[in-house]
Amino acid sequence: MAGIINPNWANLDVNRRQAFERAINVSGAGTVLIQNYVNKIIQQLTLREFGALGTMDRRPGQGSAALINRRTASAMTAASEWVADTATVAESTGAYAQSSFTYQTLVTRGKVTRKMRARGRSYIDILAEEMTWKLDDFNNALESALFIGNSTALSTQIDGLLTQIGAVSGQVVANTSVAAGDSLTLAKLDEAIDLVKGGAGRSDLVIYASYTGARKLNAALSSRQRFDDMTEIAAGFRVRTYDGIPIVVSTGVPDDLTWSGTAITALHSETTNPTTALVVVNKRYNWVEELTPTTMMPLARDDSQFEQFDLFWDGALVCANTLGGALVGGINVS
Repeated sequence: MAGIINPNWANLDVNRRQAFERAINVSGAGTVLIQNYVNKIIQQLTLREFGALGTMDRRPGQGSAALINRRTASAMTAASEWVADTATVAESTGAYAQSSFTYQTLVTRGKVTRKMRARGRSYIDILAEEMTWKLDDFNNALESALFIGNSTALSTQIDGLLTQIGAVSGQVVANTSVAAGDSLTLAKLDEAIDLVKGGAGRSDLVIYASYTGARKLNAALSSRQRFDDMTEIAAGFRVRTYDGIPIVVSTGVPDDLTWSGTAITALHSETTNPTTALVVVNKRYNWVEELTPTTMMPLARDDSQFEQFDLFWDGALVCANTLGGALVGGINVS
């Protein structure tokens, strides 16, 4: 038996060599025999925070504009009001005026080809996905307008917080007189808060800031901020506070404002000496008034090649009281 050789053993080296020769390698197979998997979650390449849209009250509107009646206090002086019992009483009345906030329209349209939707059906509903992210784009445009909208520059646009508050010089606090801005001084923020009507009721106030503005405020607070200085706002979000006031980040607040030393003279354009601002708002006196809430409407098809939809909103930002908000300008972003 010892002299008998298994015939398979003799061919062992040959079989191994042929097996290796038949092995498939990457260079030989390329990408033909590979089944790739594409994740079905489409990543939106944006960084957006809709702070104002998420926290400001929304009220229904009617007519062509939101109309607000305002009263300027009468000028009472000691000489005219403290009188003897036989003296004639001097007349002193307040002044009344009406302000209007015209409803403007924000609208956009999306389109997906029939063939593209059919080809992508096994992957995802392309039309539904485009509608979802088109709404995100739409909200971003509205959030931006709530701060830098300017009907003087574009007559069909709403006026934003920086425009309306900035138009009242007494409500603008200069963090510095230098055009390039400076590090935030908390005393200046305190001054702005004191200028806001109803500021004693901290629950009605909110501080809007960009990411940069929030970092500047956090840096100024680092020496005194308590770890538990947090509060819960709309939708259950917990945010930092300053003196009991929520600090809400919004990507609608620009970091390229032009600062003259006393006022913001250009919105969202400065490249040489860019600055940012903090906006302090009493929500009882500032709200979004909507004639038509944000609406998505699929359009009737008149072409077999395309499916289209519109997104639209009719409304205005109402700053009912000129003392209902204040801002700190001239905050350096570097």
